[in-house]
Amino acid sequence: MTTKDYDRWLDEVLQGTGRRVLDAGCGRGELAAELTRRGHAVTAIDVSEAAVAAARASGVPARLADLADYYDDEPFDAVVMSLSLHHMHPLGTVLGRASELLGEGGVLVLDEFAWDWADAAAAAWFYDAASLLAAGGLADFPREAGRDPAERWREAHEDHATGAAMLAAVAERFEVRDVRREPYLSRYISGKLTNGSTELVNELWRIERERIASGALPPTGLRLTAVRL
Repeated sequence: MTTKDYDRWLDEVLQGTGRRVLDAGCGRGELAAELTRRGHAVTAIDVSEAAVAAARASGVPARLADLADYYDDEPFDAVVMSLSLHHMHPLGTVLGRASELLGEGGVLVLDEFAWDWADAAAAAWFYDAASLLAAGGLADFPREAGRDPAERWREAHEDHATGAAMLAAVAERFEVRDVRREPYLSRYISGKLTNGSTELVNELWRIERERIASGALPPTGLRLTAVRL
């Protein structure tokens, strides 16, 4: 799912159309398909056979490949990673390869989730909202009554790279141009919905944005753009 805000950001960082883009960790291919519709030449790769199969089934000619050792004959104008870098290890290896794949002036575009930016209030809001939707038959999400939300959050994400680690690893290999903290928890929950009505999704986003604006919740989404050194 994309939003108008997200689409505007992509247009801003990719600067027009006709860019040669590597979608690293393409998943089911939604972003690659959207970038193709916007006039870019997209190469989509993922290490998951299931994800590549799903992307191909939707019309995206994805390739089974690992960014850490991916090779292409021509440099890319942009390497885009949407919710994939926090799964990649070691960070230095994959980001080093991303830099090598970019041409002069090439841009790294990260759309990420920084789980370490979530505090106890964020964990409680996330699990309360998800459990309520699951109880109503609207989300495929396990309910674990009585567990401490912050502890549950840490256990669920401790194998993911942190926002701090991703920022540090990028800064070692790129010139960081822009870092934005954005809402993310609603997007996380929306991916679990079995009835993903637009009205319900929009309401989740509204509530999260208002809580962030009031200081009750921290933003846990990360958008970053950087150029190769």
